[in-house]
Order: sequence, then C-alpha cells, then structure tokens
Amino acid sequence: MIRVDVTKTSDHYYKLKLSGHAYSDEPGRDLVCGAVSTLAQTVANALEQIGEVPEASLDLKIKNGHLSLSIEQAYRSETTNIIFATFIVGIEGIEGTYPEYVRLRIEEV
Repeated sequence: MIRVDVTKTSDHYYKLKLSGHAYSDEPGRDLVCGAVSTLAQTVANALEQIGEVPEASLDLKIKNGHLSLSIEQAYRSETTNIIFATFIVGIEGIEGTYPEYVRLRIEEV
C-alpha cells in the first residue's frame, strides 16, 4: 500500500511524504503507482515553477520508491496551497477508486 502523508499548519500545506508500494500489478505495469508518482513529481515541479519556491528552499528527497518534500515557511503561500490542494484532489480520486492500494492522511500541526 502507498501511504500519502500531507502536513499542514492552520494556514498552509507544507510537507508531503509518500511511502510504500501499491503492488497492484507487476513493476512497470502498476498504474496506481504510476499515477501517484506522476502526481507527486508534478507537485514538486509546480512548487518550483508556479509557486516560485527556489530549489534550495524545497527539501526534496526521492529514493527507492519513496518521496518526501517540504517547503520553507518563507515560501508558503496561497499559490503553494493551491498546488498541494490540487494534489490532494488527485490522490483522493485514486484512493476512492483503489482504496486497497492508497491511503491518504492529512495532519495539522
């Protein structure tokens, strides 16, 4: 199962962590994994390109099927919130269709 953890304050989303594997099909043919991975990569790119978060202020780590990213407080904005919210809409759609493979958790700190 892929666990998707999103962390936010009362005002802003700022952290994303993906862990686990869907195993909904053989490697290279796993559509659930591909969809989640594509959404996560899009968030990282959109935070830099649309949210104007400098690469140095976007802590992005990708290793062995796991991804984590967080943005520094100075770069949290309405635009970065919209990017995270769009990601959440996509993940909720995947989770709704494939609940046995994806679990979303949003934590407010």
